[in-house]
Amino acid sequence: MDSKEVAAYLETAEEQLKDAEMVFKGGRHALCAFLSASSAESATSALIISLGAKPSRRHRNSLVLYKLALSASPKLQQGLKEMIELMKALEPHITRARYPILRGLDLLPPSKFYTRETAERALAQAREVLEKAK
Repeated sequence: MDSKEVAAYLETAEEQLKDAEMVFKGGRHALCAFLSASSAESATSALIISLGAKPSRRHRNSLVLYKLALSASPKLQQGLKEMIELMKALEPHITRARYPILRGLDLLPPSKFYTRETAERALAQAREVLEKAK
């Protein structure tokens, strides 16, 4: 485990969460969801490194956490399972919130379909992931 690397990932997660909160207040819901997911990814990367593994390069830390949970103690396993579910909800925002999506015959930017509720949920989930990762 590289404690400097873990600390850097946690600091990044905290900064991304603050940025997500700031853009949420400005009504930038897609960007808020993206930053929330990025924060959670950074937080789980810190946890994964602290457990002696390597984070996913494909924005799928939930899969790495799943593999770690298979050989974890029952107490750690429960916490990892909770994080896996949160990450499965957040990970899609890493791409969906950045690129236009085809809706019917129209190609829409994320700002047209991300709602306040979606952003608020992503923020809450990211806060929970960060708290658990610490």
